[in-house]
Formats: sequence, C-alpha cells, structure tokens
Amino acid sequence: MGSSYEHIRKIVAETVRKACFSEENQYESSVWKFHILSVVKFSLILGEKLKADLEILELAALLHDYGAVLDENFAKEHHIHGARLAGELLEKLGYPEEKIKKVQACIYAHRGSIKIERKTVEEKIIASADAMAHITEFVDMMFLTFGLRGEQTVEGAVWLKSKLARSWDKIMPEGRVIIKDEYKVVSKFLDSAIAK
Repeated sequence: MGSSYEHIRKIVAETVRKACFSEENQYESSVWKFHILSVVKFSLILGEKLKADLEILELAALLHDYGAVLDENFAKEHHIHGARLAGELLEKLGYPEEKIKKVQACIYAHRGSIKIERKTVEEKIIASADAMAHITEFVDMMFLTFGLRGEQTVEGAVWLKSKLARSWDKIMPEGRVIIKDEYKVVSKFLDSAIAK
C-alpha cells in the first residue's frame, strides 16, 4: 500500500465519515463507529489471515454501505448503488480501473438478504466482515431494531434473531472462529426475549 493509496484511503474514509454524520443519513452517525469501522477491522484481520488484497478490502469495507448511508432511497439496492458510487468516487481519485472493478465487486456481493455468488476471497471477506459486525456490534443492531425501525420487544427480537442468523450463515469459517462466542451470547439473549 503506497503513499498514493494512503491519500486515496484518507479521502474515501473522510467522504464516508461525512456521509455517516450527515443529517440525511437514516442510520445516524453511530453507523460509522459501530458498523463501518468494525467491517474495516474484520476485513483486514481476515485479509491478513487469508493473504488477500488489503487495499481492495479496506476501500470496499469503507464503501460497502455508502449507498444506503448517502440516500435512503438507495437502501433496498444499496449494494448496486454503492458499487456505482464507489466507482465514480475512485475514478475521480485516479484509482486504477482494474482495482475499482474489484472494489465494486466486493460491494455488490456483500448483500446478505439476496443470493449473490461471491467469487473472490475479497468478496467473501467483505460479506463475512459485514456479517461479523452485525453480531459483535449487537448494541448498535438493537438501536437499528428498536430505535430506528421502532419494533416492539418480541417482534424486534424475532426480526433481529433472523437477521443475525442470516449474518452467521454468511460468515466464512475463519470469521466464525473469531466471533463464535459473541454469536452464542446474543442468540441466547434473543431466545430468552422471544420465549416470554
């Protein structure tokens, strides 16, 4: 990762951070600290372990939810809009076209609620890191469920349990090893709420 990459990374990070702290962001500013940065962290951990392209991973992790954060109208297809927006931003910054395509593929393939084939190790890592952050940042997922979505206790617990089960299914074995204890704890917590 050379100095020109560092410059691009800083601009991308600041662009996403500003979008997260914008009043237009439907997920509120906590998405930066509790989700985006966690996805970056897990992407780099898995990337080092699996000898993946850390540059592609870092940019894709920073930008993976950019579409949803930037415009709530993009939320349902944020993997499509996010890939497009990432391409536009990276092209303006002079990032190489072949690398832009790899970043876009990771962003497109991270979506868990739609069956998308993940071909490269980087695509699998971004999807896994996204799902890992859903589980390890459980308090933020509760904010999403009960605060932003306005769910009632049992219904919210059922929705969140389903979301986290889908997230768990999306995580590669190397990621599951890292967060298996957290997954057991949050599952038990949600099961207790659902059983009442």
